[in-house]
Amino acid sequence: MLQKLYTHWLSSYRGIPRVIWYISIVSLVNRCGAFVISFLSLYMTKKLGYPLESAGYVMTFFGVGALSGAFIGGKLTDRIGYYPIQFWSLMLNGIILLLMMFVRDIWMMGVAVFAMSFSSEVFRPANSVAMARHCEPETRTRSISLYRMAVNLGWTLAPALGGMLVAFGWEWLFWVDGFTCIAAAFTLIWLVPKKAEPSAESLENAENGTITQIISPYRDKNFLSFVILTMMGAMVFMQILWTIPLFWEKNYAWTEAQIGRMLALNGLIVFFAEMPLIHRLEGRIPALQYVRFGLILYAISYAACLMPPGYAPALIFTVLISFGEMFVMPFSSNFVFGRSEGPKQGQYMALYTMSYSVANILAPFLGTQVIATWGYNCLWTLVTILALLTCLGFWFLEKKQKIT
Repeated sequence: MLQKLYTHWLSSYRGIPRVIWYISIVSLVNRCGAFVISFLSLYMTKKLGYPLESAGYVMTFFGVGALSGAFIGGKLTDRIGYYPIQFWSLMLNGIILLLMMFVRDIWMMGVAVFAMSFSSEVFRPANSVAMARHCEPETRTRSISLYRMAVNLGWTLAPALGGMLVAFGWEWLFWVDGFTCIAAAFTLIWLVPKKAEPSAESLENAENGTITQIISPYRDKNFLSFVILTMMGAMVFMQILWTIPLFWEKNYAWTEAQIGRMLALNGLIVFFAEMPLIHRLEGRIPALQYVRFGLILYAISYAACLMPPGYAPALIFTVLISFGEMFVMPFSSNFVFGRSEGPKQGQYMALYTMSYSVANILAPFLGTQVIATWGYNCLWTLVTILALLTCLGFWFLEKKQKIT
């Protein structure tokens, strides 16, 4: 039995192009230093003494910067290529993180958070285009999962290490996060080869002589519906970053180290389970059916937060949202990769990234304001309902257009 499981786990990695492994390594190096994002809300409330409502307003700048960065990143990727955009966004993000440790004023912190998220999100459309250009359709979902595995391994290490670094001083979060971004930029140059951008002629359809994808993503109604639903689902998931750590600290009286370990479990589960799960499920049913199932798991996970405080509900939440993430994100990304082939690929990727950026604007604002006004139980009830409504929306979208 164990031999069969090991053989299946190993076979899920076969056939993925080598360059996808290299791109994933770059992301791993970058995400291993993602301390600041994981602990930013706690840093502002505990270290800097910001009120919870003020911290929520500052975190809104994170989403605004991410939204702007994704939009500009998509335009620049289509204009000058994905390779230089990735390198310079990583370098700039590292420098900004190093400077953030000296910021104390609340308005300057908002500006710094905006700059950090802007430089970070410029990277993502370019990185997605790099993934799409180097992977084959038959290995696309597994390539996405490999990339996500690297990201989640970084998430596994970052919160746990970040929780330990706080014991030596909050400034260590910024030092390590900044230098890992810079290290990721040089790892990109070292490992990932440049690939020539496709010419207009190479994008022509051999059958009818037209460009394979000339429609703007902003005029693609079905894709816009998909993006809105993705944003709603992301608002649910993003509470794991913005309000769950506060909830565990306030209601469970957990330390930063305990919070870091539980968040690390999320990355650990995804790291070990996603690739074999995707390898087993890919192609069996339409992709959006998997997305809907993942959203149901989101709803159940947040409903578990309504249970009395303890390790059991926290563990139930972490396990269920981890598996929900594995169903929602790879199959959503695979749909976007397939639909975005053509000269406007960067803008399609940008719009998909922007759905998460908008969620990063709304999620911390919604979460902190609901908590401050009505309490945590009201927030968990609202996001549970939102997850179920999003699931219903994907069902209507699939019935209307049969998107797979």
